[in-house]
Amino acid sequence: SSGINAEWPLRPGTQRMLDMFKRPTDPPEHNYLYGLPAALFLGGYGYAASQNMADIHQMTYLASSLCCLGALGGLSSQETARVGNVLGMIGVTGGIAATVGLL
Repeated sequence: SSGINAEWPLRPGTQRMLDMFKRPTDPPEHNYLYGLPAALFLGGYGYAASQNMADIHQMTYLASSLCCLGALGGLSSQETARVGNVLGMIGVTGGIAATVGLL
């Protein structure tokens, strides 16, 4: 046994635990929408790479690094942490996609 619990994200107690820390003033969460900007970024990169656009990999690296820097700034305060989270996901996903695209 490796000690890894594959059912952890599916346990119903986890959501109850997270709900305990919610404040009445917290905005509603739509976590499934966080992937849309990253999917658009990846789709644009995939299309440009399939059309053999010059320097698309370097442009993707630049955009991804700027998103990661924006994520660091966004995560510095609680009010902008959601935006920082999205920028971080876009930056890391774009960097991985550009690296795999170069292979």
